[in-house]
This record gives sequence, C-alpha cells and structure tokens, in this order.
Amino acid sequence: MRSDVLNENSSSLGEVKLSDGWKLSEYSCTITVANGATTGKEAAIGMPAHFMPAWVAVTALNASTNTSNLVDVGNDADTDDYVDGAALPCGQSAGFKGILSCNGLRGTGNGVDGGLATADEIEIVVSADPGAATLELKLDFFGIGRI
Repeated sequence: MRSDVLNENSSSLGEVKLSDGWKLSEYSCTITVANGATTGKEAAIGMPAHFMPAWVAVTALNASTNTSNLVDVGNDADTDDYVDGAALPCGQSAGFKGILSCNGLRGTGNGVDGGLATADEIEIVVSADPGAATLELKLDFFGIGRI
C-alpha cells in the first residue's frame, strides 16, 4: 500500500508521517563479513540519526562456504545496539532468512537508550567465519524516525 494513500501529507513513498516531524520509515543496507572474520560493517555511515528500528528483515545475497548465524546487529560503539543475541541461520544459502525484532538498547523492543543523535554505520556479528565465499547480508530496518 502506498503511504500517500494512508497520509496525504507524506512526502515520499514508504513513509507514513506522524505528528511533530516523526515518521514510520525504513532503512536498508548491505554488509559483507569477510573470510576469516565474524564481524562486518557498512562501508560508510548510513543509519540515520534519530531512528529507532522495530524490526529488521534479513536476506543473504550469497551462499557462504561455512554455516553461520546472525547473532548481533548494532554499530561501532555497541555491536548489539539493535538486535541482541539472535541465532538466525544465514550462511550456506542465499535468500530471505527472516525478520528479527530489534530488542537491543536502541531498538523499539527495549528502547532504553533511544535513537542515536548522530548517524552511524551498521555493524553485525555472526557466529562463525563464513569461509572463502564470504557472507553478504541485506538488512531492511523498519522503525520510527525524526524528519
């Protein structure tokens, strides 16, 4: 459904404008975990400031050599700021893997710390080295942000 059908004041598709400059919105990024590593992060700052994700949909863009699970999703300061302690299988086959609730300190499932005042890179932690084929994940966050 198009957001302009829901709210004619919305300025773009995919956003539903709420009161006082807040909106429901989504943010997407792609992260690669290299051979020999168990972490990966965005190449540049992308997660917008003042954004609190509620859920993140995870899609593996490639098949890794080794089996691994997505464990944490966060940022440089705290790698489990958005998702903490997941065990979502994501290695060895490409495709949609599932949707996780953002239960970390900056997710709406917990929300103790609120949204970051400054934009930052997304960083992930997986349970094992993905191997020679690496692991490339697309993360689609849905949450509330400030315009």
